[in-house]
Amino acid sequence: MASKYDEYWINRLDAVSALIQEAQQNGISRRIDVSDITKYGERKSWYGDVVVSKNGISKGVTAHARSLGRIVFSKGLIKEGKFRFVIGSDLKLRVERLEVGEVEEPASPFPRDPYKEYSPKKTSYDPNSISTILSAIPTEIWNIIVEKEPEWRYMEKLLEGYGFGRFAVLMLAAGLNDFQLKGKAEVAYWPKIREILERSGVPDSLKDLERILSRFYRNERLPELKLRRLNRLLSSRLAGDLWSAKPDDVAKDFLKIWYKLANTMRQGRDAKTITFAMKCLGIALLMAGKTDFSFENIPIPVDYRVREFTKRLGVTVRDDEDVREFWNEVLKELRKSRPEVNMIHLDSLVWQIGVLSKPEIVSYFENLGLREVGERIAELVRW
Repeated sequence: MASKYDEYWINRLDAVSALIQEAQQNGISRRIDVSDITKYGERKSWYGDVVVSKNGISKGVTAHARSLGRIVFSKGLIKEGKFRFVIGSDLKLRVERLEVGEVEEPASPFPRDPYKEYSPKKTSYDPNSISTILSAIPTEIWNIIVEKEPEWRYMEKLLEGYGFGRFAVLMLAAGLNDFQLKGKAEVAYWPKIREILERSGVPDSLKDLERILSRFYRNERLPELKLRRLNRLLSSRLAGDLWSAKPDDVAKDFLKIWYKLANTMRQGRDAKTITFAMKCLGIALLMAGKTDFSFENIPIPVDYRVREFTKRLGVTVRDDEDVREFWNEVLKELRKSRPEVNMIHLDSLVWQIGVLSKPEIVSYFENLGLREVGERIAELVRW
């Protein structure tokens, strides 16, 4: 059965094909306007995405996105690799090339009928509710929350010996490969990396750092992928520039580095490993005493804990973009009263309490001297 949107995408095949070529070469394409698709239907939200490879399509649950995926697949526009087509809520289309084997965004749990769109029950949850509660957390407590993160606790002692530039590259590299782990990050990843680094001494060059880290990633899940990602970063101009960079330079160019990192790794800027690697770089700056850098434009890294906590708040989550949009709104409201808080702080908190039980959430905040905040959050979560 044909979709009412099929005709639209067939008429835009040349433009879509051009975006695929750009994504193939650069990892991500430019964004083009597709607002004239509104002539073919009415929707409350036009956001949608679909993943297409030469073997078929996946992930797409919205009718207009799935129509795009089926047309791209049926016309044979994907010769090799896997690509994500994203239609933003602003009706701009972009294409991202996905790494083979990398799990950036798990498949949606909703039904996969290719011709019938899933329509979940609408939620009335207001992001202002959680923002109001979080605004009661003092700045010094937000900073303590960040310092509780495993990437801070296990890596901080290396900063002095490495110097800032080398440490910044190390944090980026470790952040990029923090996925598909053998256990919890705070047990199976960060402490294990630190052990190898402490035994190996301070690296003299990017090649030396690659040699040291390779010993760890060879024994990890998806070793070939992670070694390839490590080499791609450490052989890049970006890594070379950061190797001798000062904290002031990195703080000033922080958002530019985000763009360069995504291009270097041939991924979308919103990909979980890209945003998390930038969080690790931001933490390196905080360790170095720098706070005057802009992180509020970088979305929250969406992993299992963040996704689950978002659902527990009653938010309808059809894909990771729903999660990112929700926490962007939360941060926007929170910064009206706490302008010093950025997404590093917010992600650190959500990740740490994401899968805790209600009593555990209360206990977590009680240990920070904020039991009432914990009680109010426990009242909001659904399980």
